[in-house]
Amino acid sequence: MSSPFKHPKSGIYYLRKGVPKRLVPIIGKAVFKQSLNTKDLREAKSLIIPLLADVDNQIRLAELQLTDDSSQELSLRDCQIIANRWYVHTRDKIQATDNYEDFLVYHNKGNEHLHWDSNGKTSRDGNIYPHWFGLSDTLSLQGSEIQRATSAELMTFAKELSSHIDSQLKRDGLSVSHTSSSYINLAKAFYSHIIDLEKLCLSRHRDNWTDEPRDMSLAREQLSEVSKKASSSKQTIVTENSISNVYEHWRASDILQNKGNQSRLKTLDETKAKVERFVAILGDMDVTTISKSDIVKFRDILLQLPKNRTQAVKSMTISKQIQFAETSCSKLLSPKTVANAIKQISPVFTYAVEMGLISFNPTFGVSVKNTQKKTEVDIAGRGYTPKDIEKLFADELFTKVSSSLTYGLACYWVPLLCRYTGARLSEIAQLDRSDIGCNEEGIQYLNIRRGEGQSIKTDSSLRHIPVPAHILELGFLDYVDKAKGRLFPDLTIGTYGRASGAFSKWWSARVKSKGISISQPTHAFRHTFKTDMRALGISDSVSDAITGHAAKSEGGRYGSVPLKTKKEAIDRLNRLDVVRIY
Repeated sequence: MSSPFKHPKSGIYYLRKGVPKRLVPIIGKAVFKQSLNTKDLREAKSLIIPLLADVDNQIRLAELQLTDDSSQELSLRDCQIIANRWYVHTRDKIQATDNYEDFLVYHNKGNEHLHWDSNGKTSRDGNIYPHWFGLSDTLSLQGSEIQRATSAELMTFAKELSSHIDSQLKRDGLSVSHTSSSYINLAKAFYSHIIDLEKLCLSRHRDNWTDEPRDMSLAREQLSEVSKKASSSKQTIVTENSISNVYEHWRASDILQNKGNQSRLKTLDETKAKVERFVAILGDMDVTTISKSDIVKFRDILLQLPKNRTQAVKSMTISKQIQFAETSCSKLLSPKTVANAIKQISPVFTYAVEMGLISFNPTFGVSVKNTQKKTEVDIAGRGYTPKDIEKLFADELFTKVSSSLTYGLACYWVPLLCRYTGARLSEIAQLDRSDIGCNEEGIQYLNIRRGEGQSIKTDSSLRHIPVPAHILELGFLDYVDKAKGRLFPDLTIGTYGRASGAFSKWWSARVKSKGISISQPTHAFRHTFKTDMRALGISDSVSDAITGHAAKSEGGRYGSVPLKTKKEAIDRLNRLDVVRIY
């Protein structure tokens, strides 16, 4: 969810959301902007939710028009139903505001003293003047001309009515191509309703509140099966309990419960991406109507989608993406990825249960089977091999004094610390000078904790890690003594307040340049550490205490592992052949 934007001078919060460049010609603006009329952030966050839902709705409609996935044909009856619904909506609006100017204006030929007589005509000194001038008079085609018009003339005619047609299509959750025959038929249907709306305006102006030029019962009729299917599959109407709306409420609630936890925002955004994919596949369904069978359908469609999605693929409809995957023999989304997608949208339904909207979470019990079996054991696992470690730390970063380091001395210290401690990259990257402590036995340690600008994965990750003897010999404490605040200030702070994102990409490129192929170049240090600990005969309870993994059993959760024991284990690791550069 886009956060409210605070005006730097007035202090009033606004909704601001950019429009993708490709959609600007369709939407007609580059940015959605609207004042929330409040200086209170909590109130602004509440007010912005329905507005964002409408903005997202407009963007989805524009996407449909862009991909031309909106050109399903409407029956002539459907066109009349849609036009009748527009008539009812507009009629109610006119009668509520007494504003007829969009459909009926006075035409007095320069005479400013005209009045309405019983015949609906203006008169002064016995002269008769035209009594009204309506929207229909501004159109390029009128009356029987519409039936005789060419295709080009009808397209111009439809374009003149597009603002009225599109507004109702949006309310009905439909998007019809402006070049389709259905759109021309809609324009014809709207024309006859416009004539009757002008008559209505004239009657109301005469204080006649009983005349109804048009039967409005058709508006209550259902669209044909084809149109209903198109509408339900896209579900562009955002209802109060639509999954996208419920997600926004859950997000706002989650942020309130996790104040100051920026890392939580990443999880929320990942869930948003999966909700948006659900909407793209099944539509923005009301959560009260979503059943387990819908989740199964979501799962089965995901399993048919291509793994790598270029911008061209993303712009395709779901059916075309499936077809593309089949014809191009592309790799499909893995069962694990699909399982994670279901897992990530599950909290939204759990929130809906808490709110009393539904009685159970439909994602529960929907599994994703992995039929791909390994053919032989993976000896290396997901960590580095001894040869990989040798290659990585033979780099000039660790063997020569270099002045051109992308992220300063973090390029030297961070990989060394990850290798020797098995700590997560994010845990090392966020260290502050104050996080380097010393216990009563004189053992230096790293304090992995939560704090301002700092976060950890779970409570079990809260721990003290002894500084390895080799790291101390390389001058780490001298480096710490000269630090002020953050230990590695050259690391870029990312979107979610983490200092590890850009460094992770840099290290991945470095690893790849050594000819080492591995899926998680920074996380691989943790796997390597655990493997090496076992090779040294060190128990998992000790290595878990170092890496911050939770104990596997109730007995394992009893007691603690002394810092001295951790240090003895770490110092048994093979020393790296690196030089002191600080």
